[in-house]
Amino acid sequence: MAEFTDQFAENGGISGLMEALAMHGGLQQRVCVVVGVTGDGKSTTGNTLCGRDVFETSTGLCSATRGHAIGTYTAGGSLHGTLWRVIDTIGFEDSCLPQDEVARLFGAFADDCMDGVDAFLFVVKWGRFKPEHERALDAFASNAGEDALRHTLLVFTHCDVDNLDAILASDAAPKSLRERWLPRLAGAVGVDNEQRLVARARLQTALDGLVARLKNERYSHDSLRAAQKRRDAAREADREAFRAAVLDWRKKDGPLVVERFGRPVEKDK
Repeated sequence: MAEFTDQFAENGGISGLMEALAMHGGLQQRVCVVVGVTGDGKSTTGNTLCGRDVFETSTGLCSATRGHAIGTYTAGGSLHGTLWRVIDTIGFEDSCLPQDEVARLFGAFADDCMDGVDAFLFVVKWGRFKPEHERALDAFASNAGEDALRHTLLVFTHCDVDNLDAILASDAAPKSLRERWLPRLAGAVGVDNEQRLVARARLQTALDGLVARLKNERYSHDSLRAAQKRRDAAREADREAFRAAVLDWRKKDGPLVVERFGRPVEKDK
């Protein structure tokens, strides 16, 4: 009996069994990718969805997730429900890795969802919407493309307010969040991961609502690859502009002017 139990655990336990059933047509399959800034509760939110501690968590400046990690859970019943695959990605704004390396590790999740992504959860700690959140959303849009945003729910952690939508629509919300980001995203939900059962129910309701609104349309693997190609091309153009400006600067006196993303940036000699 002990040998059977050990073997069952090695094969993923109940989650492994449910995934095997899904692969053989027993369950519908969906994919949710969790993204966000390191330290805001990204991996903890993934654990809440899965109903157990699947992902390593970190409260420091370095993401505990290197590359990506995968967990599974079932919603709507074990036999006729839906198997959700949750992919936890490396945190943006990770101070321990170069930006290019973070982008490369973030994009690696695509190999584990070749049929597409049903939803992204962009996790932000409730409180001030900080510049690093703005940068992380910019990085997410740059790496995944604009189309990913309409598949994305903004998830506020440490948030137990009952009137979240009203707050986000009011002047109490930062203007950039209210005007620049929320109109492009699929919605927002607040959770307190300390109350795991309540938080899990809220997240699942939000996910089911998003899938229904999009009529089962998925964000595609090809969209991610196309976005990454555009990002890499823009970075190469930026580097080329810098090299050209340096060569030009060496030929004459005066400040060095480099055009970055279409805007002139003056640098001292």
